[in-house]
Amino acid sequence: MTNIPNEVLELLKAQTTTKILVTASKDAKPHAIVAGSIAAPTADTMVVGEILMKRSAKNLSENPKASFLVSSGKDAYVIECTAKARLDSGPEIESMNKMLEAIGLKAAAVWVFQVCAVYFQGASPKAGTKLA
Repeated sequence: MTNIPNEVLELLKAQTTTKILVTASKDAKPHAIVAGSIAAPTADTMVVGEILMKRSAKNLSENPKASFLVSSGKDAYVIECTAKARLDSGPEIESMNKMLEAIGLKAAAVWVFQVCAVYFQGASPKAGTKLA
């Protein structure tokens, strides 16, 4: 089990953080999207709401490997994950949609990921350092 370090969890919670989901098709074509609904409900789990993400959802159903890039200023981290589930009912989707309602969006589902590794990728000589 890999846990996201506290400094990365704090960055994920910040409103000004840029959050990107990167997936790949079964034939390894990468696809990246900005996804503000990215969150870490626990230190070893990432989630993202499926909002207008047709290609990303297709990719995840074919290839469960994904990466999240979270950045703010000179700080940036990559969180490598594996998709565990797509939930289209239950408390996870209800909670996600309650949060999204404030900005006029709705998720069709919530993708749940197991964290595999975390790397520092900020603007510093430490870029590429594995943290977890």
